[in-house]
Amino acid sequence: MEILYAILSSIVIITITSAFLTYLNLSRIRMMKQLLARQSALLTKMQTAIKTKNATDSISENAEIVYQDLLSHISPIIRAAEIRIRDNEQHSLWRALGGLVDEYSRNPYVLENLRRLIKLDSDISRSTDAFLMRSEKLLRHLAANDPDGMLASVFADGLLGQTMSLLSQAKQLANNC
Repeated sequence: MEILYAILSSIVIITITSAFLTYLNLSRIRMMKQLLARQSALLTKMQTAIKTKNATDSISENAEIVYQDLLSHISPIIRAAEIRIRDNEQHSLWRALGGLVDEYSRNPYVLENLRRLIKLDSDISRSTDAFLMRSEKLLRHLAANDPDGMLASVFADGLLGQTMSLLSQAKQLANNC
């Protein structure tokens, strides 16, 4: 009988031990599934960030081309309006846009002068349209490839956005008169 109790108690101990080990293994498997799900989500985020970074890097690499294109369209407007560019170490585009914004903040008559130039000079009108179109395209491209919107908002709220607003107003006034 004692042998029977010893065998039964051994079987019970083995069963309890195997149940406990099974429970531990199942909890480890559950933890591993959660970890793999997190890692998969992280890898997806990283892949998206890398794609976005590649797009942003592409913009950065082509920024000089974009800046020169915008500068080629704003320069005739600045010259015709006889506006001085800022005298600092920034890129020529930002100096030109800054000069226009600075002049407008000192003298609101600049808007009327721009309106008149756009209305009377077809080259200035074309340059204004081209500048606005290319600036809008740049902002759309930045917004599409900027996950947090920070870079696009810096451009839209900065000198580029202010210049676009000023030229849009002048263009609208020229078309209405």
